[in-house]
Amino acid sequence: MQQFKRGLQSLLPGIFLIAVNVSGAFAAGPIVLDMVYNNLGEVPRVSAFNDPQTLAAWGYSGQVPHLYVQCAVTFDSLEPTVVPQDSETRQWITQQAAKVDQRLAEAEAAGIALYPFTDFFIVPRGLQDRYKDELGDLSIRRPFVQTLIRNQVNEIFQRFPKLGGLTLRFGETYVHDTPHHVGGSPVRSPEDHTILINLLREEICVTRDKRLFYRTWDFGHNFHVNPTFYLAATDPVKPHPNLVFAVKHTRGDFLRTLPFNPTIGIGKHQQIVEVQCQREYEGKGAHPNYIARGVIEGFEELADRSKPTCLRDISNHPNFAGLWTWTRGGGWKGPHIKNEFWCALNAFVLSQWAQDPARSEEDIFREFSEKELKLQGDDIDLFRELCLLSAQGVLRGQYSLFGNVNLGWNRDQYMGGLPQLGGNFNSFIKQGKVGDVLAEKEEAVTLWRRIETLSRQINVRDAATKEFILTSCTYGRIKYEIIAKGWTVMLLGMAGDKIGQYDKPRMAAAIVAYDRLWEEWKQLEASSPSCSSIYKNHYCRYVSQKGMFPASGMNDSVDKYRDIFSDSAIPQARDE
Repeated sequence: MQQFKRGLQSLLPGIFLIAVNVSGAFAAGPIVLDMVYNNLGEVPRVSAFNDPQTLAAWGYSGQVPHLYVQCAVTFDSLEPTVVPQDSETRQWITQQAAKVDQRLAEAEAAGIALYPFTDFFIVPRGLQDRYKDELGDLSIRRPFVQTLIRNQVNEIFQRFPKLGGLTLRFGETYVHDTPHHVGGSPVRSPEDHTILINLLREEICVTRDKRLFYRTWDFGHNFHVNPTFYLAATDPVKPHPNLVFAVKHTRGDFLRTLPFNPTIGIGKHQQIVEVQCQREYEGKGAHPNYIARGVIEGFEELADRSKPTCLRDISNHPNFAGLWTWTRGGGWKGPHIKNEFWCALNAFVLSQWAQDPARSEEDIFREFSEKELKLQGDDIDLFRELCLLSAQGVLRGQYSLFGNVNLGWNRDQYMGGLPQLGGNFNSFIKQGKVGDVLAEKEEAVTLWRRIETLSRQINVRDAATKEFILTSCTYGRIKYEIIAKGWTVMLLGMAGDKIGQYDKPRMAAAIVAYDRLWEEWKQLEASSPSCSSIYKNHYCRYVSQKGMFPASGMNDSVDKYRDIFSDSAIPQARDE
């Protein structure tokens, strides 16, 4: 990671010219934000993108730190004794406030604004216990809940007057890293949103002339992707220059094959579009996954050009106010990366395009290649081929162009199996698509082998960056080859279950290759200093407020069919 930061620093003098050219226009120009989001309950990420100087040099106008600023106030204005002076809770709040002070000072020195990622509604546990009856179900319709939110906002800006504003995280409320606080979402309907938006608009945008970025993400896929819900929640709210809605670019979570979000470009309010650079379902930067081109110009699977499919299609819309990149973070656990290179590539292209949407994605890509990697001529072409192939390889290796796949079957560091894919496999079998789907997975392997070959041909001057590119491309090839072999065993096995007859030669060869590839992956992790942590051969289950725990996944499913062989050439089941 430090190796990449040194690379960033070598890049800054050239990029700083971009920042100078646009910095005077940010008040009325594009909003370009970035966030490093920490894994819940884990040590905060060490990242070059925590440094606002890095962001300022790339032309970012603001930073959205994962700071828990909503937990850095005491509610003394409500009642001085609600958080006792000598309590552990007040000591923790004081320490949290000091972290905010430090980040504010760093941002001010870099000349960018701070908009902390904020949950409403989270309060000290003692306050909830004392006012349990008044809080009830935490609904925003309760007058006391509104009073507390106004009180909380007031104390935040009294304590931290230099904040540029707040970013509201709606839809998920986590307290893994706030041991003295509790809470939940106070909104459940469009009307509830309207009440909360108007309250925050008054307190933040009007009264204090600060910015409010109101995120629309929710688990119910209502506000975020349902135009009717979105308009019902936002249309009753009067627009304000400081009020901006944040919308993910996908109709759902950050996943391939999902359409462009239909709530982008509707209604009467400004919007910024969220893009995840470290894709939690697609390797988290452990291997190449160049998504910036698809986000800007359109992914290959989104071929319907009669409606918006990418940022290019909405770049001239009056509601489009800018972009919010997540350079790091999202999801749970690993893979844990040691080099931010692939995340940075996506972030650079997206952030520079947001500042000047008239530029082509390829032009910006080539700028990164020349200034960061010091590539020239054919090496730039080879690097571009590698990156474009990575988008094709992820699509064919993890998803499918032949039908629906449970999009979360492979996420974070976990590989699912029949419990996650069985229904999809049944559909493929019924439709006679088994051959097509398995050929698609082998096509992905071919793409990743080409990527691996290209990585050896590109003349990258920095030795550490070169080593990481080589390692990460091999990492990707192994990962998607394991997927191809696992799918071969599972799909052929399920097809055989239905007729009582199995393609044993092909299944046996896939099992042998599957075992060999896991050993190769372990060796890569052990031998390469830059190798990211590798995947688990099982799946995961989420336990509310506790995190992720093992669940049956790919290895159990492969072992199920390992048992049909009496041939001693097939190894016995392996432990997880």
